[in-house]
Amino acid sequence: MYLGFWAVSFSAGLEVFSRTGDIRTIDVIYTLLFNLPMVFIVSVHSFHLLPNYLAKSNFWAYGITLLCLLGTVFPIYNFSFLILADWLFPGYYLVGIYEPLEVIGFGALYLVLSSSLEFGHSWFESLQAKSKIVELESEKRVSELKALRAQVNPHFLFNSLNTIYSEALKKSDKAPSLILKLSDMLRYVVDKMEQEQVSLEEEIEYLTHFVDLHKERLNEAEKVHFSTEGNFSGKHIAPLLLIIFVENCFKHADLTDDDARITIHIKQGEKELTLHCKNSVYKKENRMAESSGTGIQNAKRRLDLVYDGKYSLDINQHKSLYELTLKLGIG
Repeated sequence: MYLGFWAVSFSAGLEVFSRTGDIRTIDVIYTLLFNLPMVFIVSVHSFHLLPNYLAKSNFWAYGITLLCLLGTVFPIYNFSFLILADWLFPGYYLVGIYEPLEVIGFGALYLVLSSSLEFGHSWFESLQAKSKIVELESEKRVSELKALRAQVNPHFLFNSLNTIYSEALKKSDKAPSLILKLSDMLRYVVDKMEQEQVSLEEEIEYLTHFVDLHKERLNEAEKVHFSTEGNFSGKHIAPLLLIIFVENCFKHADLTDDDARITIHIKQGEKELTLHCKNSVYKKENRMAESSGTGIQNAKRRLDLVYDGKYSLDINQHKSLYELTLKLGIG
């Protein structure tokens, strides 16, 4: 960066100090001697004052040191032309032509130009760093979402296979149709797992098959109430998100009492999707509380990543009832 700066400075100096229009050796020497004090103050300013004082917000020390630095410009200028010139170039008679205030003015101009270059370079690097951070955060977010979505599949497969296994043990005629239904659901999981958004209609259909599958394993399937309301056409949602809450109902429900129920209702309003789940829980052993809650925490994390600020999740648990309401901003 500074090599280019000094190359431009030297070229400009040659144009200014050349009195004949042709670049002569003496013009090159004069320009070199003139730039020596400028190189000194710019180097000290860039590599010492900026990082050690200004970057650390030590403004008083920076200001005082800057004034002292400018005070060295004319002495170094005189040294270049009165002593250094005779020593390095004895065959030439060279004399400084500028007054002290003029030399200090040149020094101030060089500091302003070099500082602008430094600040511009730092600003560009800062933008690159911020862009890199954003890119890394985006990659991390995508990777985390993929990992969270992948956690859904084992839960789903385990519970569904248990249902089919119980039917197979009974040599039930339902087993083949249940296997076919599970196959369709697995195909959906495989096809939609990596997508950012899926059709809400397809997601509702997937949930319907899931509930139907679990109804088959219950002795009192009439205690499960699953209903939908509203127009799901043209709407989209993050895949395999609602299944975690629905699955949770079956996993922890107690249907042994006559008045026990699992109620799942999904409603699509004008700008909001509402999932309301309610299920009876064990009175003596509060299994919902004892559960590690991995699935719910998984869902919450996905909601934070995908619908941050656009959802609400309300969970209420009483002695024998667990109730959950999720609202998503899906218009």
